[in-house]
Amino acid sequence: MMHDWQAERDWPLLTRGLAGRLRQDCMPRWLDFVRHPFVQGMGAGTVSPDAFRNFLIQDYLYLIQYVRACALAVHKADSVAGMRHAAQLLSGILDTELSMHVAYCRGWGIEEADLEGAEESLELLAYSRFILDRAQTGDLLDLLVTMAPCLIGYAEVGARLHADPATRREENPYWSWIALYGGDEYTALVEDGISRLEQVGAAYGAQMRYPALRREFETSVRLETAFWATARCG
Repeated sequence: MMHDWQAERDWPLLTRGLAGRLRQDCMPRWLDFVRHPFVQGMGAGTVSPDAFRNFLIQDYLYLIQYVRACALAVHKADSVAGMRHAAQLLSGILDTELSMHVAYCRGWGIEEADLEGAEESLELLAYSRFILDRAQTGDLLDLLVTMAPCLIGYAEVGARLHADPATRREENPYWSWIALYGGDEYTALVEDGISRLEQVGAAYGAQMRYPALRREFETSVRLETAFWATARCG
């Protein structure tokens, strides 16, 4: 299993600034998230195909709610530049990532009609509505902190699995998923998100508000960890 220092050696942004402090201060819960048995099962190629299909369906439904949160980030931004940044993320998910997700799901025998007709799991309802609640009742910093575990966590999962010599690459049906989230394109997106969080944190008084921000971040981490359970079968 890959140790923390190996991930951090290759990605020092994980240890810096507001994002690094939040991650470090809830490390036990964070490791439950990024080392979840479902994650390890993808690395070993042992996850049940039906479980992975369930996860893909719920992840698509999550992306729809994530788009709504991004739309609220446009509304919450206090400058045109901030609005453009949020709008670019929104457009990237709505116009590109959702279509890519649909195509990827099709490769697993899941048609778009199946995705559209699926029911949201209890884990998804809890997690997505928590994000939307913070998006509506908090400010832009509350929203970005609440969304950060998803953005950063999936990249760390990808990086960990990429670096772990125990990860199975040949004939692993989940390697394409690992390669996506551990790849340069997603890493660049995450680094941009970390930089944005740092900028907004400085402008919105993150230092004075840190205890509340930490609670928001930790709640999101707990809900992200629970979200892996959407893969369960039966």
